[in-house]
This record gives sequence, C-alpha cells and structure tokens, in this order.
Amino acid sequence: MKVYTRVIFTGLLPLCAAGVTVEVDLNTGREAGGVTTFDRSKFITIHSSHTDSDWDGGQQGAPNALPDLLDDFMNGRDVYFGRDTGGISWQRRGNAYVKEDASKPGWVDGSTLVSEGLKSRNSYDSDTDVHAYEFRARTDIMCAQYSGFWPNGNVYNDWAISTNDSPSEPLGSATGDFIGRYLDNYYDNFGENPNGRPSPAYVEIINEPDWHLLDWTSDPDYGSATAEDLWRFHNGVADGIRAHNTNSLIGGFVTTFPDHDEDDFQEWEDEWKSFIDIAGAKMDFWSLHLYDFPSIGGGQRKYRKGANMEAMFDMIDYYSEKQLGVRRPYVISEYGAQTHDYNNQGWNAYRDWLRLKSCNAMMLAFMDRPHMMLKTVPFTVVKAEWGRNSSTGEPYGPRLMRQENEPESYTGDWIYTDLVKFYDQWANVKGARLDVTSDDPDIQVDAYADDEKVYLIINNLVDEISTVDLSLFDTYSNTVQSVLEKNLYWDGVGDVGSVALIETNHVGGIAQVQVGREGCVILEYTLSSPVQIEQTLSESKYYADSYLKVIHAGLTNSFHINSVTLGQSGRAELRIGFARAYGLSQQPSVKVNGVSVAVPGDLMGFEEDDRFQYFGMLHVPVDHAQLQENNTVDVVFPDSGGHISTVALRVIDDGQTVPPYIDIDYYEMLGTSIVLGFTNGPSDSYFALLSKTNLTDLTWFTNQTDLPSDAAGAGAVTNPAVYPQEFFRLMETDAPDIPIAGNIEFTAPDYMDGPLDGQQFWNAESGWSVADAEGSGRIETGSGGQAAVLDEPVQLTAGESYSLRILLEFTGSYSTPTNYVYAFLGGLKDSSAGESVGTGDTVAADANIQILEDQDTYRLLSNYATVSGASNIAGAPLNAGDLLQFDYVLTMGVDAASTVYTVRLQNLTDGTDTGAGTVSGVDAALYSALNGGGAYGFFQTINPGANNSGLNGVWVHSVMCTITP
Repeated sequence: MKVYTRVIFTGLLPLCAAGVTVEVDLNTGREAGGVTTFDRSKFITIHSSHTDSDWDGGQQGAPNALPDLLDDFMNGRDVYFGRDTGGISWQRRGNAYVKEDASKPGWVDGSTLVSEGLKSRNSYDSDTDVHAYEFRARTDIMCAQYSGFWPNGNVYNDWAISTNDSPSEPLGSATGDFIGRYLDNYYDNFGENPNGRPSPAYVEIINEPDWHLLDWTSDPDYGSATAEDLWRFHNGVADGIRAHNTNSLIGGFVTTFPDHDEDDFQEWEDEWKSFIDIAGAKMDFWSLHLYDFPSIGGGQRKYRKGANMEAMFDMIDYYSEKQLGVRRPYVISEYGAQTHDYNNQGWNAYRDWLRLKSCNAMMLAFMDRPHMMLKTVPFTVVKAEWGRNSSTGEPYGPRLMRQENEPESYTGDWIYTDLVKFYDQWANVKGARLDVTSDDPDIQVDAYADDEKVYLIINNLVDEISTVDLSLFDTYSNTVQSVLEKNLYWDGVGDVGSVALIETNHVGGIAQVQVGREGCVILEYTLSSPVQIEQTLSESKYYADSYLKVIHAGLTNSFHINSVTLGQSGRAELRIGFARAYGLSQQPSVKVNGVSVAVPGDLMGFEEDDRFQYFGMLHVPVDHAQLQENNTVDVVFPDSGGHISTVALRVIDDGQTVPPYIDIDYYEMLGTSIVLGFTNGPSDSYFALLSKTNLTDLTWFTNQTDLPSDAAGAGAVTNPAVYPQEFFRLMETDAPDIPIAGNIEFTAPDYMDGPLDGQQFWNAESGWSVADAEGSGRIETGSGGQAAVLDEPVQLTAGESYSLRILLEFTGSYSTPTNYVYAFLGGLKDSSAGESVGTGDTVAADANIQILEDQDTYRLLSNYATVSGASNIAGAPLNAGDLLQFDYVLTMGVDAASTVYTVRLQNLTDGTDTGAGTVSGVDAALYSALNGGGAYGFFQTINPGANNSGLNGVWVHSVMCTITP
C-alpha cells in the first residue's frame, strides 16, 4: 500500500495533505512495564560469544581483511553478544576428561567438571584480549544441544546420559545435574568464583527439541518420546539445575516453528498449551525461534512478520496469564528468515536481503513489547565453519563473514557479507522511547530521543514502495539542524541486484522519505537543543476472559475484558486474533460496550501468502472515552469457519487518575532546608511530600508522609534541600500508614546482644547477630548469603502498598573490585523461613546492590536486569562506613502482572542517589502469598567481599516497614 503521511514540526515544516499519518511527539515519552529506553544489549546482538574463535583469522587458510575484526564490529557498531550453544555441548560430547560417575550410571562425575571447569576458567584468564568485551556478554544465553543431553541412550565419550524416569529420578534429572554443575564451574558464577568468563544470564534447556521429537518423526533420534515426555524432561532439568545454581534464569522450550493454528489449533493444544500446563510453573521465560519463509518450494512466501507474530504472542501471553497468573517474558534466541530456495548455492546478496528484511520487521515487533523481551538474537553467525558441507565445500548460510571471492571460489580474505548492514543501520540508535503513531498497520514505527538527537525508525511490511511525509511535534520550537538518513532496500529486479544501504546527510529538516519494498529507513535528527520529555504515557494490555472461539456466520462471540485501569486521556485498540481460510471475511463487525466501532479494512503486513490459511491480528482503534473498568466486546463475522484466537485491549494513556494534589501557597528556605506550606487545603486530613530531581523521571518519590493538616485546611512541612535542582509536590493521603513492625532499631530492652534469629520479629540465618543493644543498636554479619526475614506476614489487597526502609553500611576497607560484586539484596519473598534466596530467584520480588567491575560505580538491579528509572552512582565509590538508605515499596495490583515495586538507594554520607526505579510484574507465587497467607519482608547479604572489593560485612542500623491502604 502506498503511504501518504502528514508530519508537523512546530515552527519548521508546513502542514502536508492528510493521508496515512505518522506522528512523533518529542515531548511525550512511552513506557511499557517500566521500560522507557532502548536497550541495545537486548536488541542489537549477534549469535556469537566473545570467546568464539571465528573472530580470529585463519579459517580456510585465509586471514581477516580487517586487522581487528572483533573491535571493528562490536565496538564500531555497539553490538552485544547473544548466545552460545557450543561450549557445553563440546564438554559433553568432545571432552574425554569429563567422565561418567562410576557409582551412578548416566550421571556426570562432578569432580571432573570441577577440574575441567577450573582449566577452562584459567585458560580464559590468560586470553586477556577478550576481557575488554565482557560487558557485552553479561546478558548472554547458554543452550544445550539436543545431541548428548536428550536421554535417548546415545553414547558420547563412552557414556550416555541417564534415561531413568522414576519418582526418585525424574526424566531429565541427570541432564539438569550436568548443566547446573557446568554453570557452577565453567564461569565466574556472578562473582562467586574468583575467575572465569561472565556467566550466562539465561539458560535454555535444550535447542529445538520439537524438530527432533515432534515435527520430524523420521528423525533417527525420535524414538518413542511424546510431547508430555519432553515437558516433564524440562521440569527435571530445571530442578536439576537449580539444585546447584539459582543465578541464571531458566526457560524453554526453544520451539522451532510455532504454528498454533496448524490442524485446527491442534498443534497449539499439543505443544504450547500442553507445555505451559505441565512445565510452565518451572520456567522463568519462554524461548522461541521465529523465521519467515520468504522463498520456499519454488517462490512461495510464508511470513511470520506482521500480524502472524502478533497473534502468536497474544495466544501465549493470554494462556500464560490464565494458567500461571503471570505473563512470562521471552527470549528470542534465533530469528530472521529461512532461505530454502537459495540454500546450497553459495553466497549471494539476495539471500542476505531476505534475512535483512525479516530481521528489521521482527525486531520492530519485539521493540513494541520491550518489557516482555529479555533478549532477542538474529540468527547471524560469524563464519560457522562447523556448518560447512564437508562433501561440497559449501559454507553455512547466515554468516557475517565470507571469503572475498565467493561465490565463484572459496578463496580470499574474510570480509563482511551484506548482513553487516543490519548493524550499520542501527549503529547509533539509543535513548528514551518517544510516543509515535502510524495509522497504517503496514508501516511499523518507533522513535527515541537522546539529548539533541532523535531517531525515527520506519519499516515497510509490504512489497510496495511507500512515500512517507515526516512529522514531529514539539512545543518548544526546537528546530532541526540536520538529518542523517539511512535507507535500506533491495536495489534490483527479482533476485538480481544488490542490498543498498544509502546514507544521505540533509541540512535542515526533510518533509518526506521513501521506504522501499519491505525496506527500512532510520532517520537521525540533530536538533538545536535537547529534547524535553514532559510527560510519559503508560501502556497496559488486558486480555478477555475466554479465547479460541469457533466462528459461526452471524453469531456473536462475546468477550469480557475486566479490571481495566484508565487514565485521564489516551488511546486504545482492540487486538482481535483470528485464523480463517483465505477467501473468508477478514473484517467482522465489532461492538464495545454495546456501541459499534469502525473496523479497518487493512491488516498488518501481507494479507495473503502461501500459508494454508490466514492467522493474524486485526487492530481496531477504540475511543478511550468509550472504555470503562469492565468491558464487553462483541465480534460477529458474516460467514462461518475458523476461530477467534484471542481478544485483548491495549491501552496507552497517562496512567493517572485525577491526583489529589494540594496547591503550595508559600515556601521559604531555612538554612539547608525548605519549608512548603498551604492555607487552603483539605481540613483534618493527611498529606505527603513527594519529590523528584528530574521532571522526565516516571516516579515521584515519597519523602515524608502521614503529615497532618488542621481544621482550617492549613499544613506545612520542612525537608532537607539536598540537590541543586529538586521538584516538590504535596498530595493528600487517605489515612496514616498502618505499621506492621514500625521502626526497628535493635536496642534494649527489645533486643539483646547475640544471635538475631528468634528475637522479636525475626527469623535469620546464623551469620546475623545483634550488637551494641545497650547503646545505639545494630545487627551485623561478616558472612555472605545471610538472610534476615521479618516473621509477620504481609497481606495486601489491590491498591495497597508495603514499604521497607533499611539503613545500612558496609564494613571493611573498600577497593575497586576486579569483577562484578553482588553485595546486598532486599524485598519480599513467599516464605518466612530464615533462608537466603538466589540473586536470580524469580519468586522473590527484590532488588540488589551491585558494584561494577574495575570502576567505582554501583547500582540497583532486579535479578540481573537494570531497574528502569534508577541510575548508576558513578564517580563516588561505595566506601565502607557510608550510611545507605535502601527504600522498597510494592503496590499490589489486580494480578501478578499489574503489581509493581519501586526501589531507591541513597548514600546519605556523600549525597549521591540512584533515584527511584520501577519493576513491573511479580511472580504468581509471590502474588498468591500476598493475596493469601502472606509474604515476608527480608534482606540479605550476597557476597560483598567478592573480587577483592575489600568489603567484609554489613551493619544494619534500623528497619522500617509499613502498609499503606
């Protein structure tokens, strides 16, 4: 479809003719699940590791054309590593020193993994050239290959993995034991080992098992296994891993080609639904491989990009939430295109183009749900000599590098293929997400701002050239100084031509850009002054109470979407997934709360390809004002056949009800404090003081609360003025906080010197003890992995909040650590047992303090992920003796996914501050505890003295916890 868009840049560009509209609001940000920025480590990745020998020259006797390929590619284009499947597989199948346990057939001899792991870590330490790239490998994926790890009796290194399946040894236990021991011994184990390469953040249980076991029954490895066996294997492996290592997140089932609608949705029933039912509770994430088939069977096209992927994701999300109470995030560890018609023909540019256009389209879809994506990796490998055909010499397909004289001969230096143009085009993109819209579903858009730079991405899903008029809105009369256009398209006819990435520098603004057939354009604007984001829109998605309904002609399928939270203004769309034979209507009539809504006639991407039927998504705009807390959606098709797979409501709005703010009538400075007051506020009520240091921050942090106003409606508050720039707001509150344990200061007569465990309010591990109870009082530990748990249950209803404030300091003598240090952790967990949790534990809702390697910088993390909105504290080391204030506030939602918590760390000694950060969604088990018998506040040391940090313990001076109704 040809696109004519209207774009406005206030004070700069004229209003163009109306048509399909793409709009970017420079003053409005977007957040989804607390994510507000473009995370390059999540999206700009390659299917390789920093220890991959492919980065070196010498393969096929040829050098790299570039003297330092690793630096040119990774640093020159700001790329992050993605996935490693070879390391663990070689240890299982190729390392003869990794032995079977003589006393337990089918299980690895753990001592051999200890010794071989030490060799591996020491070898890594000696390879100093790659250490500078470790920060690009901190969120890597590790995956075990099918061969050697699936229990089918196949022998490698004179032994086969155990095939036992009994109550005492569930299927997969031996595989999980191997992987868990491997994680413990071959990596730095997140600072628990003194050396070694960075541990993987994500562990996939087994690579593409459905290919062997479910889809291709002619595979010699198929055997008699069922889908249920595979799911139980996932459970056994997950338990086996966690028996040794709880640091990395675990997921599956690394599905090859998820065709939910195959055989009238029987594949969905047999595979993904069954997997979630049986193994979902033990998975931390879902893992998928997504590929377009742009040329198969002599030119047929079978696409996932566009509406098909949207419908696929919504089915998994809906059922995950229904069955588990939470939507699991995703690891997309391979994606792109399979180029069947062009395989085994040598390298050619058109084959690269088929992959490039799929990667851009799919990545825009991943970026549209950034809070649900843990890691996404295009299947681009470096040289992949392991995949070269030993008979014909034909090299593997999706390679970053080729030899200069390919395809005529396999000779010459190693040079980039056209797949590098994906990374060239995205090399500069970063920043805060901006609000951007397109009312043509064939045009994908996204936008980001970083100081005076704006990056606008426009991708065309269909094979017609699109002309797009560019439009930016700004309320500050900001002007465009220049635009760098990077335009990627196929320059040719049919499969003859070349991949074009044309860079054009425009002086001043441009009013229009042309996007090629299935092409992508990235525009880098340079503005006269930094972008000012004044407000941020929040995105929420709500699923109906039912799914997978059969379509009958003229009959209404009704769906109920309840517990919707609406802000004051915004926009919304219905997402109606459906599968129907080609030729049947793709445009139903739709009512929302009894009122008909206009249904677009255009679907997202290709509306018909060579799949056996259409399975995709219809996006229906809905007036925000038409929505209410509980909604009914009626869908009627004019003809029979097929299914409505899911119905969901996506709401993007200001996320706020009318706030009870109080006008500040006066203020004054008293020394280093500020006094704020009002004379015409609520009478005989309570109010709180909120602040933030940057108006673009999502969260106002509560400084003081439970402040009274008098009968005349007057009140005042005095607060330290800590920062050179700080913004304040007064807000009425309903009632004072209800304390659970109030403020605990560890002083006599409530406490006495000695073990903390069993004293008032506490279950604690043996390392914690009370000290100086007759004086100022504190609890202290000199050990790592020591938990202190409040023994009073925390029970919340929707809208209630639990807060935990901890005043602490580290002991010892700080020294810049040689590797990452995980020092301290606090939050809520589902058990009152005085037992510590793993840093990567997903049931607990917590945050931890991490000190970065080789620099005097520290920050807050949730598991191993950064906390949206919380900044690093840099340039001021975390010295022993610094008084720290750790603040944690969890607000109960209507379900696990809508429950959020904010965290903040302040160094009260030097005045530095992370600011408040937000984590969205909690584990279903924790939500059930909060909603039932209770969860429990806790904190613990992790390993503050790791990696020569010089810190050797923690003192906690006081703990305050409250529930706010």
